[in-house]
Amino acid sequence: MKTKLLVLALVGIFAFSSVQAQEQGDMRASIGLALGSIAGIDTNNGEFKMGLGITPGFEYVFVDAMSANASYDFYFKTEENGGEYKYSSFNIDYRYYFMTDDLQVYGLAGLGFVKVDLGAAGSASDTGLNLGLGAIYPIADAVGIHAQLKYNTKKAQDFSGDEKANLAINIGATFMF
Repeated sequence: MKTKLLVLALVGIFAFSSVQAQEQGDMRASIGLALGSIAGIDTNNGEFKMGLGITPGFEYVFVDAMSANASYDFYFKTEENGGEYKYSSFNIDYRYYFMTDDLQVYGLAGLGFVKVDLGAAGSASDTGLNLGLGAIYPIADAVGIHAQLKYNTKKAQDFSGDEKANLAINIGATFMF
C-alpha cells in the first residue's frame, strides 16, 4: 500500500511540474527526414521496402502541455517494372507533453490522410489513425532537434498483394517562434 501511495505521489509531482514549461500560444515549425516502412517498393519482387521522404510541420500549443500539429509526409517515388509508387500522408495530430523541461517528450494521436499513387495504375486515398511518441531537444533559444516514431493504422497493398501499415521515423529541426 505504501508503495502505491509513493508511486501515485511521484506521478502527481511529475505531472504537475512537467506542465509548467509549455505555454499556451507557443508555435513551432519543423522540417525533417522521414523513413517509412512502406514508403518504397522493391524493384525485384514488388514488395514494400523502406522509403525516404521529407516532413514539414507546424505545431500550435493550445493549452499548456497540449498541442495540435499538422504535418505532411512526402516520400520520394520508387519505380518498379516501368510503374511508379508514391506514398504520402497529411497528418493532424494531438500531442500531450509528458516532459517539458530541456528534453520535451510527447505522445501523439491523430488522423493520417494517406495517399498511395501507382502512376498509370491509379491512386487510392484513405484515412488511418496515427499513434506515436517523440521528443524535442532545444539546442539554442529558438532551434531544437526532434525525433519521432509514428504508426499509421491504414494499410496499403503492394504489387505482390501484401497489406501493411506504415511505421515512420522522423528526425529533423524544430524552430520556435
